[in-house]
Amino acid sequence: MGMSAPLTTTPSARPAAHLVIGGAGFVGSHLTDALLAQGHTVVVLDDLSTGERANLAAAWPDPRLRFVRGSALDERLLDELVSRCEVVVHLAAERASPAVVEAAHRHGRRLLLVTGDAGAAEASAGACGGEAYGGACGGEAYGGAVTVARLDHTVGPRQSSAHGALLPRLAEQAVAGLPLTIHGDGNRRLRLTHVADTVDALLRLLAKADAVGGAFDVGGEWETAVADLAGVVVERSGSPSPLRFVPYEYEGEGEEVGEPVPDTRRLRELTGWRPRLGLADIVDAALVDAGGAFGVVTTAKVGA
Repeated sequence: MGMSAPLTTTPSARPAAHLVIGGAGFVGSHLTDALLAQGHTVVVLDDLSTGERANLAAAWPDPRLRFVRGSALDERLLDELVSRCEVVVHLAAERASPAVVEAAHRHGRRLLLVTGDAGAAEASAGACGGEAYGGACGGEAYGGAVTVARLDHTVGPRQSSAHGALLPRLAEQAVAGLPLTIHGDGNRRLRLTHVADTVDALLRLLAKADAVGGAFDVGGEWETAVADLAGVVVERSGSPSPLRFVPYEYEGEGEEVGEPVPDTRRLRELTGWRPRLGLADIVDAALVDAGGAFGVVTTAKVGA
């Protein structure tokens, strides 16, 4: 299977000022690193409710980075920052999305609206004025230059198990030699995408004027069951950890609810994007983050 050439460190023809809302978070900090590597100026707006300053450690010395601690719900602050930047990327809370869209439209700014998992129907509807993401929800809904990217199970360095992320928890348990906890029967299926590939997709969308007005799924090509994922973690770590299956705390929790499979055809056709890192790469990166002795996989290395 061929792999697309990454854009994470390709210089931009004309550096621009980018406002990254939620830029101290997991995906946002990797995107910030990549934009700086392209020569852009980046303003990060983050209230640090889920993000961390430590995520920006590599970017912090760069004079083109400005960090503002604050909320996208602060409309005066938001308006000021949007007015000073040419491109806005919003990765923060969905409840702030209408204010961000309005500010970007008011100042005529390009907006990339990044939502969570493709199965998060409520978040999708809230960000698109009540219109489901199955169609052409995006800039056309507001008459502005809006592109929507829906992420599905992005994983990688800086993702914390403290926020309920599955793979970091499994990796931490394996490195510590503890049983790997699997809720339910482990048959729930996932398509994991390394954050380096996710960032590559976002950069490609930002580089394409034709992406304006569209909604794009960003997700992996290889599906795996949770129990199989745990098995790969044990194998790659060399850990003696057993798998421990535990029932869900509440009846009905974890049942399959018809979560849609991300459809990346539109993204591939427009940008040529395909994920470059497979399951073994993804698991190894999680084990590195958990303190295991493996080769490091990072956004910067993948884009080199």
